[in-house]
Amino acid sequence: MKRYISFFIALLTILISISSVFSASANFNSEKDVVSKLKSYAYYMISLDDESEIFSKNEDKKLAPAAFNKLIAAVVAIEEWKDLDEKIKITKESLSVFPTGYGIRNAALKEGETYTKRKLIDCLIVYSANDAESVIVFNIAGTKEAYLTKVKQLLSKIGCKDTNVVDLLGFDAEGQYTTAKDVSTFLKYALKYPAFSEAFSKQTVTMPATQKNAERTYQSGNKMMNYAISDYYHSSVTGGKYTSTEEAGECIAVTTSKDGYSYLAVVMKGKLENIDSDSSFENTCMTDAKAMINWVYKNIFFKVVASPGQIVYSTQIQAGKGTDTLSLTAEKEVSVLAPSKVSSYSVLVEPVAGTLPEKIKAPVKKGDIICQANIIYANETLATINLVASEDIGLSFAGLIISTVSSVLMSKIFIAFEIIVIVLLLGFLLIRVYNTLKKKEKRIKVVPSDSPQKRSAQPARSTKQSSTRPAQSQRRPAQPPKGNDTSSNYKKYNQNTQSNYIKR
Repeated sequence: MKRYISFFIALLTILISISSVFSASANFNSEKDVVSKLKSYAYYMISLDDESEIFSKNEDKKLAPAAFNKLIAAVVAIEEWKDLDEKIKITKESLSVFPTGYGIRNAALKEGETYTKRKLIDCLIVYSANDAESVIVFNIAGTKEAYLTKVKQLLSKIGCKDTNVVDLLGFDAEGQYTTAKDVSTFLKYALKYPAFSEAFSKQTVTMPATQKNAERTYQSGNKMMNYAISDYYHSSVTGGKYTSTEEAGECIAVTTSKDGYSYLAVVMKGKLENIDSDSSFENTCMTDAKAMINWVYKNIFFKVVASPGQIVYSTQIQAGKGTDTLSLTAEKEVSVLAPSKVSSYSVLVEPVAGTLPEKIKAPVKKGDIICQANIIYANETLATINLVASEDIGLSFAGLIISTVSSVLMSKIFIAFEIIVIVLLLGFLLIRVYNTLKKKEKRIKVVPSDSPQKRSAQPARSTKQSSTRPAQSQRRPAQPPKGNDTSSNYKKYNQNTQSNYIKR
């Protein structure tokens, strides 16, 4: 009875898996209701909770980075400076590393002023002030070339392999590039620093009054945090950086958090386009980011897709007591970000190649790890888990014998022994066949027949004689010679006659 129950469970598992393949819709990139509305060339959105990808398009394409370079420069400063509340005096030399003239964004820093290191970093992240970056670079490395070396070392450490910085300010430059995915990788690293995450979340930065300057406030270009601009504003956005150049197009990176869920979205090479038929052009990098954010909070939630006790896979077991089927369950509860329609019964559980043993032998104990498995929904792997035995299965006596014999017969040593025996037998048979053929060859006597030459060399009998000579059966019997010794002479005569007859 137990065997039939196990078979039924295995069949049910297969049916559930098959139905999940057909009932599963598409992955997030195929959600037409949101993706069809996205206008920008590249985007990449991930969960900051479990780093799962939500949306992606051209995320590995190399594009101009614009002022994302300034975020990298800011992180170098945060790591170099231990005390960010320490003050720095602005000097003529520190303002001369980069151009700060007309038409270039700056914070109106003046020679002789003093600001905290934190304020300079805030000014760089929020407002992209070139003069603030000039002071930072001079005080840390002395030259932009030396600072550029530090930037590249940081990128290498983080793993941004598809990013190359040539111009620290982010102006378009030959050989300079990054990707939406690399920007995401960098920001995940940078946000672990409180000084960076605080500046990243600010809408404005206020520079205090000095003996040479009045107090002034600079606005972030991230309009997704400005509630007065309804086309872009989203209440869940917690931070961001907007930037653009002619080659880079419109770019933005934003963080968002709501109801315990957090995301990071990077949109690059957007454009200005009238997408709602009103009187103004919209910035598609911001409208795209907003569309993705709206969709995830309506459709994506943490779901339990596997739990202990729920049988998710069945396999064969050798020599099991009362059963030949082993049911597997998840080692622990697994929750993943998934569409609201996903449940533990709408996913496919598939063993990871090479982890499921070809033969599982009894006994096994409940909780023994058997293999690893992927939890798949719509051809996307949601998670990888351990599968364990759902129950204790003992070893049967008959199964033990069969298993032992089978193990011996299939062992490498026994197989090698079998091969040796077969080779020896074949060799013995070949020798026997060879010897038999040799003996037969010795027994055969060859009797040569008269050759045509011999027959032609014999004198031809005359046709006349042959025709006139009477047949042997018609000849007269030989007469014995006359004489005294009749018997002896007759014998001799008879022998000579026979001998002559034979010779003829």
